[in-house]
Amino acid sequence: MANVSHEVHHLSFGDPSVLNSIKRGDTVTPPNFLDTTQPMDGNVYVTRNGHEAHHHYLKVVTTNFDNPSINERYRQRNPNYGRRAYQILQSSQISYYRNDLVPEAKFTYDLSPIAVSYRKTSRRWYDYLTSLMAIIGGMFTVVGMLESGVHAATSKKRRY
Repeated sequence: MANVSHEVHHLSFGDPSVLNSIKRGDTVTPPNFLDTTQPMDGNVYVTRNGHEAHHHYLKVVTTNFDNPSINERYRQRNPNYGRRAYQILQSSQISYYRNDLVPEAKFTYDLSPIAVSYRKTSRRWYDYLTSLMAIIGGMFTVVGMLESGVHAATSKKRRY
């Protein structure tokens, strides 16, 4: 009988300096992004009976983002430095073993074919003005169509 209870102290993928950059706030990331890069850190997995073990399934998603703290010259020489992290989607379950097999904790990972990109952008004043004019023009058009429809309906009633 083997007890395969275990604790995951740290598990992440990629360059550790990127995670340090995220912790310092040097990168443009959504809230709680760091939690998704290390979801298993500090977790304890306890097996209560013999011939059972935890199996961990990890889906690793590549995440690209802009890092404004890196100067342009360094970025040209190393285009991926500080711009790529890996998010982990994890699920764990207990697997039961036959009496003649030794249980083992398993970590299985799969690299996702889809990547996520984060970029902080701001709108220029003329983009805002163009959108505002489009909304005003659309409202003017809809009100004009409604008015002509009401006018056509009321003018037909007057003829009869």
